[in-house]
Amino acid sequence: MKKIKEPKEYNVYTCKNNDCPFYQANLRRMTKKERQRFKQDPQAFKVRYLFREFLFDFLPLAPSSPVQPKVDLSRMAASPHILGLVLTYHVNFGMSSRMTAAAMKDIQGVSISHKTVLNYANSAALWLKPFVDRFPYELSGSFCGDETYIRVKGRWHYLFFLFDAVKKIVLSYRVSPNRDTLSAIKAIDDVLQKLPSLPDDLSFVVDGNPIYRLAQHFFAQHGISFDVRQVIGLTNEDPVSEEFRPLKQIIERFNRTFKGNYRPTHGFGAEEGSVVLCDAVCGVFQLSAPA
Repeated sequence: MKKIKEPKEYNVYTCKNNDCPFYQANLRRMTKKERQRFKQDPQAFKVRYLFREFLFDFLPLAPSSPVQPKVDLSRMAASPHILGLVLTYHVNFGMSSRMTAAAMKDIQGVSISHKTVLNYANSAALWLKPFVDRFPYELSGSFCGDETYIRVKGRWHYLFFLFDAVKKIVLSYRVSPNRDTLSAIKAIDDVLQKLPSLPDDLSFVVDGNPIYRLAQHFFAQHGISFDVRQVIGLTNEDPVSEEFRPLKQIIERFNRTFKGNYRPTHGFGAEEGSVVLCDAVCGVFQLSAPA
């Protein structure tokens, strides 16, 4: 094996042996026209075996340590009713923390700081996330994924959504500063951890971003196989896009629904805030989804 490329996240090796079974099998599958072109332009064909050595340390299906909230809700001074009002204004109505504090003062007659609103939202989101993640959903197996943009500290971040298109259940909502392979791997791993067993026909419908194909290669190296169906562009130029575009459109509509809650925030001052909103909003969506 010879190293031929060194991208940021992985190294690419290829087998240069002309007697390699993989290479010979690809040559035999060529048509006469393809053979003629191959002699003139061999670089136009991917016929040799490629291996990607990923440079990040990530173990699929490994449990993660729980994140502790800033406020212990069981010991807070306010009543559960006040907490419910705060979360209703801040999460359900998409109001900022300062607007929520003002609404609590003007409408409910309760003085509360915007920082307390954020702390309550943080604690509720972290309490809700394990319940949402570990709930025994009856999943359909029709999974689709997409990324959208959110603004954190004045910079664009990426929110990775993976979704059961039939049951309308959000299975992953990862916030990442990078639109990279590791983020796609972690998002797919969120889905795999919710499956009681890995089906033989497991597949994900995503866009044409190559990071999902790279994630597929990463999991295959760990003995986890699934298919990736990529819907390319805005028109159905290939059979895969034509067949699976309806699934892709479902998650794109979900993205627009999420943006309705995100837009009033005008971005986040810290990455923690973006994660908390995703946990809380997606938790609300889960609780209202069909069983």
